[in-house]
Amino acid sequence: MRNELFAMTRNHCAFCDGPVDLESRATVEHFRPKSQFPELAYAWQNLFPCCDKCQANKRENFDERLLKPDDELYTFSRYFICNYRNGEPEPAPEAEQTDSERVVETIRLYGLNSPFRKTARKREWENFRRHEAPDIDEFHYRFFLE
Repeated sequence: MRNELFAMTRNHCAFCDGPVDLESRATVEHFRPKSQFPELAYAWQNLFPCCDKCQANKRENFDERLLKPDDELYTFSRYFICNYRNGEPEPAPEAEQTDSERVVETIRLYGLNSPFRKTARKREWENFRRHEAPDIDEFHYRFFLE
């Protein structure tokens, strides 16, 4: 199961899109924590490939406002913009208030703006910009680069 999950994201975390096994360990995230939702402990739609940094930040916390990366209406650009100066994803300015709140809560619970993540995104952005015709799947933090 773990291998199938990570194959779907090309060994990237479903939440921060960072590389697993390079900068962090691969884990399986229970979107709705199994301590609170034991009936979903083995439900495929509740399991996500995740880095240990995102999982360590979220722990057993859950909020209904969290953005679920496999939601059929979810796209990174619908909810987020990228601040390339500081490496932070931020709520999209055109997003509705409730969607902006969801972005803020997702960033907070998964620790998406930790100093490590911001530095890594800025570094990857610089590498991406140097390539003449980059293949985005060859890079980490792909959603941030688009």
